[in-house]
Amino acid sequence: MKYTKTNYMKWIQLAACLLCLTATTHLYAQENIDQSQRIKLLDALKEADAALDSMSTGVPTGIEKIQLPPLQVFLDAVTENATVKKARSQVEQVKNEYQLQKRDWWNNLRFNGSYSYGRYNILSNNSDEYTPLYQTSMASAQHNFSIGASISIPLGDFTNRKLKLKKYRYDIEQLQYQQEEVMEERRLRVLEAYNQVTIQLATIGTKAETAALYNAQMRIIEYNFIQGKMTIDALAIERARRSGAVTSYEQSRVELHNSITLLEMLTNVKIIND
Repeated sequence: MKYTKTNYMKWIQLAACLLCLTATTHLYAQENIDQSQRIKLLDALKEADAALDSMSTGVPTGIEKIQLPPLQVFLDAVTENATVKKARSQVEQVKNEYQLQKRDWWNNLRFNGSYSYGRYNILSNNSDEYTPLYQTSMASAQHNFSIGASISIPLGDFTNRKLKLKKYRYDIEQLQYQQEEVMEERRLRVLEAYNQVTIQLATIGTKAETAALYNAQMRIIEYNFIQGKMTIDALAIERARRSGAVTSYEQSRVELHNSITLLEMLTNVKIIND
C-alpha cells in the first residue's frame, strides 16, 4: 500500500502553526503572565503535540535501519518479472513453430500397407466328352499383404520453404531483441528505485538526529520559559523549528517506505518484514 504523505504532512504543519498562533495571541492579550499560566500553556501545547504524534502514518518503526541487499540481487530478480516471462514465452513459442516448419517436408511422404488372412473356397465346373458336368471345390488358408510408398513435391512449398524458414529466424531474432529491451528497461527502473532508497537511507539518519536534538533542546527552552527567562516570541520560534524538523523526518520516513515498496514490486524481493 502506498501512503499519501502530502496532505498528512501539510495538516501537521498547519495544526502546529495554528496552535502556536493561538498561544501567542492569548499571551499577548495578557500583560503579566505568572508561572502557573506558563505551565498550563506548556501542558496544552504538549497535549496537542501528543495528539499529532499519535496519528500514525502506517510506516513500520525502525524503517530507517533497514539494510538493503546488494544491487545484483535485485537485478537478477528481474528475470522473474511477469513482463519478462511473457517476452521469454513468446520467443519459445516462435522457436517451436520454427521447428515444426523445418519438419513440415515429412508431410510429402506417404506410406501404405494392408494385410489379410483367411480360408478361401474355390468352386469349379468340370466336364468332357464322355463325362457329364460336375462341380469341384478346394479350400485353403492364405495370407495376403501389400506395402507401398509415395512421395509428392508441391512446387510452391518447395520453392518457398527457404524463405519461410528465414522468416521464422527473423521473428525469433526480433523477439529476442524485444526480450532484452524489456529486461533492460526493467533493470533501469530497478536501478533508479534502488538508488532512490539508498539516498533516502543516507539522509534520513541526519533528519532523525536533528529531530531528536530539537526535542531534547525543547526541554531546556520550556524550563527557561517557565522561569520567565524566555519570551513567548522566542518560544514560538523554537517550537516552529522543532515542528519543522519533526515534520521533515516523518515525511522522509513515508517517502522511504514508498520507495522500498516500489522496489519490492519491481523485483518481488522482500525487504520489509511483515
